[in-house]
Amino acid sequence: MSVIEKGLIEVDPVVVAGWLASGEALAVDVREEAEWEVERIDGAILSPMSDFEPELFPKAGGKRLVLICAKGKRSAAVGQKLLENGVSIAYNMTGGVQGWIEADLPISTGV
Repeated sequence: MSVIEKGLIEVDPVVVAGWLASGEALAVDVREEAEWEVERIDGAILSPMSDFEPELFPKAGGKRLVLICAKGKRSAAVGQKLLENGVSIAYNMTGGVQGWIEADLPISTGV
């Protein structure tokens, strides 16, 4: 990807796992708290779509901003809203938490 590319980029869960392990990404889960309490990706932070306010959304601080939801639709919608509000690039994890589980990546369950 060149420096001039901008937008919402789909990224595979295995790639996201590598980014998280190396500290290259900030993963933001936009599901609701009840969903988060059932299962979540270690290292991701919760910022529910229902509470979305662009100016209060977590900042990536020089890391890749990866958006996560259950299957990838809500996170894509949040990504589009962020782009409309000044974020130049964000990553949407393909398949969401379901894709993460299907890739046999570790998931935390319970509160």
